[in-house]
Amino acid sequence: MIFNPLTRIILPIVSLILAFSVLAFQHKENHKQSNEKQLQNGVTVVELFTSQGCSSCPPADELLATIKNEQNVIALSYHVDYWNRLGWKDPYSDADFSKYQRAYAKQLNSGVYTPQMVVNGQTEFVGSRKSSLQKSLKAKSNVTALKNPKVKRTANKMSFDYEIDMNKEFNFAYALLVLEEHITNVTNGENSNRKLKNTNIVLQKVDLNKKMAKGTGEFTIPANAETGATYRVAIIMQDKNLKILAAGCSSLG
Repeated sequence: MIFNPLTRIILPIVSLILAFSVLAFQHKENHKQSNEKQLQNGVTVVELFTSQGCSSCPPADELLATIKNEQNVIALSYHVDYWNRLGWKDPYSDADFSKYQRAYAKQLNSGVYTPQMVVNGQTEFVGSRKSSLQKSLKAKSNVTALKNPKVKRTANKMSFDYEIDMNKEFNFAYALLVLEEHITNVTNGENSNRKLKNTNIVLQKVDLNKKMAKGTGEFTIPANAETGATYRVAIIMQDKNLKILAAGCSSLG
């Protein structure tokens, strides 16, 4: 068969269009299957209580960083404020996070210390203990995976759409603004003259309307945020004993 010059030009173009269409369809299907798998398997929520003023915390911070992108894992870093009196004020510390940790200590019969990891609001261990973390991640999680909140970023705002599970008997439902990563030059305290990298840092928390299955919310990006900083929004549901019942986390924005 002899093709005229125009046909020789058109056929490769058509073939490329068909190939890209197939790839796009496969990507969409893979993404759909990944989301369905996540919703089916549940998630594991790992909360690290840490401080830049604590010399024992950097190994735990590094350990948390190794799991932050694992499928079906939501890793969160809460910076407490009770180390601030020893020479270095952690810029991400918050008295409310210390209060939250004390509430866990009461429920889990643990001391208040750093670094501490709490998994699904039910078990706790020293935050730098890799074997304990791996064991927790391998265990079946009963935390329901919520649909990942959809986020929209502007210059100084992070808006989000979310859904919560109204079939759960929950007491708390809230959203968290999470900074993906930051490196801090520490000049005083136990970690003086060190560069510390923290990941998935919880910056802000807002309570959600417990009577609404769906809703929208908004965070204000910190005024001192670095150019190029990226954020996630996490949704957490807990019962009266702080057991985590359901959770979801957005992609980066």
